[in-house]
Amino acid sequence: MKEEMLRILKMVEEGKLSSEKALDMISILQNRANERSVAKKSKILKISVDSPDKDVVRVNIPLDFVKNMIKAVGPGYIQKMINQYAKNENTTSQGTENLSVGSIGVPEGIDINLILYAIENDLDGEIVNIESQDSRVYIVIE
Repeated sequence: MKEEMLRILKMVEEGKLSSEKALDMISILQNRANERSVAKKSKILKISVDSPDKDVVRVNIPLDFVKNMIKAVGPGYIQKMINQYAKNENTTSQGTENLSVGSIGVPEGIDINLILYAIENDLDGEIVNIESQDSRVYIVIE
């Protein structure tokens, strides 16, 4: 982009291009550069849940959306919802060995603060990977 901007300025200096036209061209170059950087930074939070009842859930959410939603409602509220849901589901499910997993595979102990930390610090990779005999919860940032 720097070389292209220098060419535009050189054309203005030589009188081959008006300053207004040069400004338009520079603006276009900057917009393209911004679009490229946004495309490179766009990450996805992928959540995969396989339940003992053979339910399969796959959710892909843009990371920026997740950040804003967690900040809007607060990580404490989300953690409370997860724990309450897992507790309710666990009271209705049959024995699941050592892992406390609900009937749709929501484990107790998912720490929303850990997930938020990974999101806020632009970490990539696996965040949660919990498997039991017939359930799996997998959360990854790509």
